[in-house]
This record gives sequence, C-alpha cells and structure tokens, in this order.
Amino acid sequence: MMQQSTNTGEHIESRSGNFLDVLFRELSFAPNWSSVARRVVPRLVAGTGIVLLLFAIGVLAFRVAFDDKIYPAVVVGDVEVGGLTTAEAREVIEQRAADLNLSSVTFTYEGHTWTPTLAELGATIDTEASIESAVSMGRDESAVSRLSFTGDILQQNQTVPLKTTIDPTKLDAWFDQVDADINNPAIDATIVIEGTTVSFTQDSTGIVVDREAAKEDIFRSLTTLQPIDKELPTVVDEPDLKTADLEAGKAQVEQVLSKPVEVTFEGNVWSIAPEVVSPYMTVTSEMVDGTPEISINFDRKGLASYLRETYAGEVNRAPVNATVAFSDGLYATSPSTDGVNLLANDFADVVAESFLNGHARVDVPVHVTKPQVDSNNLGALGITQMIGRGDSNFAGGSSTRDTNIYLGIEALNGTLVAPGEDFSFNGAVGAITEEKGYTVADVILGEEIGRDVGGGICQVSTTAFRAALNSGFPITEWHPHTFRLLGYEADGWGPGFDASILQWGDNPANWADFRFTNTSDSWILVQSWAAYPHHVVEIYGADTGWNVEITNHWIDEQGGQKSKEGKVGAGVGFTRIVTDANGEVISNREFYTGFMGQ
Repeated sequence: MMQQSTNTGEHIESRSGNFLDVLFRELSFAPNWSSVARRVVPRLVAGTGIVLLLFAIGVLAFRVAFDDKIYPAVVVGDVEVGGLTTAEAREVIEQRAADLNLSSVTFTYEGHTWTPTLAELGATIDTEASIESAVSMGRDESAVSRLSFTGDILQQNQTVPLKTTIDPTKLDAWFDQVDADINNPAIDATIVIEGTTVSFTQDSTGIVVDREAAKEDIFRSLTTLQPIDKELPTVVDEPDLKTADLEAGKAQVEQVLSKPVEVTFEGNVWSIAPEVVSPYMTVTSEMVDGTPEISINFDRKGLASYLRETYAGEVNRAPVNATVAFSDGLYATSPSTDGVNLLANDFADVVAESFLNGHARVDVPVHVTKPQVDSNNLGALGITQMIGRGDSNFAGGSSTRDTNIYLGIEALNGTLVAPGEDFSFNGAVGAITEEKGYTVADVILGEEIGRDVGGGICQVSTTAFRAALNSGFPITEWHPHTFRLLGYEADGWGPGFDASILQWGDNPANWADFRFTNTSDSWILVQSWAAYPHHVVEIYGADTGWNVEITNHWIDEQGGQKSKEGKVGAGVGFTRIVTDANGEVISNREFYTGFMGQ
C-alpha cells in the first residue's frame, strides 16, 4: 500500500513537472525559474495541472494565430489596426495621414480663412515608426509583460500615438504668411531727414498671430486627431521702437548735419554743404537687448556719383608730355604735367567719414598718371645722339610758299616716336588749314600743277625723307612727286630724293603720307629747323650701330611716264643698303621714281 501510494505520487509529480516545463517554456521563463518551479510549484498547484495546461495551449494558439499580424485591440491614433498585417496597417494609416493633411486645421479671422496642410505647418507623420510601435505591442521579451498585455486587451483598446514631428522653421514661416495676410503689423518709429531738418515718423501698435496659442491648438489636434475649426488667436503687436527711444539718435544725426566739410585739391578748396549730402544718408534703428541702437551711414555709390559729376571737371586732366630738343644732350623745352583722375568711390568714403567723425578737411583722392615724356626723367627716352640728317634748299620760291614751309618746319620740330611706333608726317604736322596760317601756293595735284592751301609743304616732307633714309629706319610709305622739280636737286641732291604728301578730303586715312618705323629700342626725336634758304631735319636716338650706304644712283632720261601730250619723263632710282654692327645686311631696297614728261 505504501509503495503503491508513493509510486502514484511520484507519477503525479512527474506528470506535473512535464506540464510545467512545457508551460514555462511557452511563457519563456528563465531556466532558473523552471528549476524552482519543479521543486515548489508542483506541491502547491498539483490539483490545477489540467487548467494550466489548457491556458498554455490557449496562449500558444493566440500567439500562433497573430504571428504575422498586429495583436487585437491595438489602435494607432484613432485608427484600429488590430489583426492587420503590417502592409494592411500601413495602407490604412497612410490614408488617415492623407485625410489629416488635407483638412485637419482651419483658422478664421475678420473674413480671412486659412486651411493649411500639415506639410505647410511643417508637420510630418512617421507612418513606419507608428506601425513599428503597434507591431511591438505584446511582444516584449518579458513573459510577464506579454501575459499582462493579453489581459489588458481583454478590457480595452491599447492605443499607440500617431507619431508626428513639426519643423519649427516651417511653422514660423506659415505664421509669417498669416501675419502678412492680416497686414496689420506694429510700426516702429523712424528718423526722417529732409535737408538738414531731422524728425520722427510715429510708432503704432498692430495685430499678429498669437503664435503660442496657435501652436497649442495645432499640437492638440495632432495629438487627439481631432480637426481644428476656430477663430485665429491674435495678440497686440507692440512696436520695437517708439519716438522716445530715438531722441539720442536724432541728436546724433543733427550733429552729422551741423556743418559742411571742406575738400582740397592742389590749392583749391571747396565746401560740401550738409544739405547736399543728406539725401545720401541712411539711418537705421533697432532694439538690441532692450537698448535702441542707431546706425548712421551713407549711400556711398550715390554719393560717389554726385561727387564725380560735380568735381571731375575741376580735377581730371590728361598727362601732358614734355617737349624736348637736343643740343649737347637732351633737354626739356617745356615741362611735363602729370595726369590725374578723381577716384569717386574713395572720395565718397573720405567725405562720408568726415561728416560722421568731426567734419575734418579732406584731400580729394586721385589717381596720378605719369606722362610718356617726363621732364623729370628724360633719360628714360634713351636719346643720346644724332642718327640721321637730311637737308634741302628752298630758295627761289614765293613768299606764300615760304610761309607754308616755315609753318611745316615748326609743326614737325620736336616730334617724338616711341620704340616700335611709326612716324607719320601728316600726324606730326596735323591738318594743313588756313586756320593755322597756311596760305595758297603752287602745288601738284595728281597730274596737274595748280594752287592750293599749303603749297610747298612737300619741301618739309622731302627733307624728313632724306633724314629717314640716312637713319636706316624702314620706310613704310613713300610717294615721289609726279613731275621732276629741279628745286629739290639743289645742294648736290640728285633727282628721286623727294617725298610728296597730299591731304585730300576730311578723312586722314585717305591722305597720301610719308611714314617710317622706329625699329630701335629707344625713343627717337625728329628735330626740324631752318636757316634760309636751308631746311634741316635731324633724327636723334640711341646708337643703333647701323651703317647706311646710298649707292647705284641712276638716271634714264626717257625711263619715266608719258604725259597727256605724249612727252616722256625721266626714270631715276637709287639703292639703300643698311647693315648692322657685324656687317650683316638688314635692308637692301631700291627706290624708283618714274617722273612724268612735261
């Protein structure tokens, strides 16, 4: 009997232990709890084994049934998602979010209605995070929590908040737009300048959104998912600056405009009146940490434009080259003058600073441009010696012809040519006009001999041509006379050593010119003078080391051109050979003239 009872007890204990192992495994209790249960619980609840077995089976069946679904009685916001798969829950929550986005908030105020979307308010519904929270409900690692959740859902729905975030920047931007629609902001007092009179504009209060109250309404709607349709909360908008705040600033502006500023340039003194600059003044006011701050400045661009227009004519000038001559060295016959240009932006800066800081006299800022021919630095020209000379005899001409020659000699004298540039006879003497004193004298016009203003000027161009030949510079434009003129063959010069020019019409590009190029590394000076009846042209520059040889001068009395009357003139020519210091030929050119028969 005793043995049988003992066996039966052990059998019951063994069955109870197996059942509890299954139950505790199902409920995911830790192994140490299972060990304790094997020793203690069977003695306490052996009679309830069948009930617990049925409960474990029910829990297991519940978990298996909702393995891929959200547990029953779970609500996201106001959306029931219990028993739905993740995809199904996502669909219904996104639809709810779309509905909320379109019609959740309505504010009205004095005829205005605003129905912003959630996006306009900066609100974003996080669908995935909301679903994740719903799915995780009842699936804690703790078996106790899971059992507790099972009991909770039997009593009431378990709610997960619809997760929403708000971007404060976007929300404030929407409030700004509402304030703009209301269009009744507070108006700050400002300082006004008219001439030298300083006054105020009046401050006034306004109406704006009560942002804190509106935010609470919006947050409440997002929390409860209940739409808002109410009067827009507003508050009185007080001005930041009132007239009393600007009294000190008004005094500052009055001080700036209290007297003129003097400006000077090369001994000239001008006074700039306050009423002249006040239109370009800017006054800004703001409240900083409860203290009004006034900033006074100038529209520098506008002020610079005024100063340029007013003073540039008084200040600006082009540089003037020195005139020079050569006699035992190069010297200035008249001094050079620096060029200056008013720096309008810098001028505006110094004038503005003077008005703002004590009204001290200021110098007009300018940019200085040095002349090419600086009387203080003539050595930079590199002119050290004579490098070419030509002469001619103009005896026997008319007094009017002589007048024109002397005027041409004076105009040519002192011509300077920079390295690499061309000498132009027409450019050197300028336009030949009666206004300059030129008179009517004999002149060759094409194939005709007639009379015109400036007749005889070719005496000067011929002499310049001979000097250029002897200098070795390349002749780039040369026109011999149509007819052979014996006056050009005086003093040992043969035929063909002459150069004509013609100023016909108003366009210098169409004139016949005499030109040569300064191919040296220094400036050259063309010096022209007369001792009646001799005219001399001298070219000065640096020592080029060149040797010039005029050779092979020939005359063919019948080698020229035939006139209308059938007369044939002479053909003449010569060769100029230019060699460098090493004897290398630089230039070898024949100059040919086919005179027309007379």
